[in-house]
Amino acid sequence: MWVDLHGLPLSEAKLKSQISVAEAWSNASSTIELVHGHNLGTAIKDYIQHGGLISDIERIYPEIPNLILKDKGLGSTIVKFKRS
Repeated sequence: MWVDLHGLPLSEAKLKSQISVAEAWSNASSTIELVHGHNLGTAIKDYIQHGGLISDIERIYPEIPNLILKDKGLGSTIVKFKRS
């Protein structure tokens, strides 16, 4: 699954990323790629990679286990689900 967030206001990017992660989890996807861009600021990237997304997912969707984040470079982050 691939979700384009770049160019969105931060509040919309947060909501879209949270919903997309939950949808990917419920669809039994192993990963989701969040495209946040890399040239026009780092607010969305910082939210995803520096604890904001994980914190929100833990609070809103406690059934989703730990997430593993990997910076793919060139403006995207891979979110991997730790399934048992």
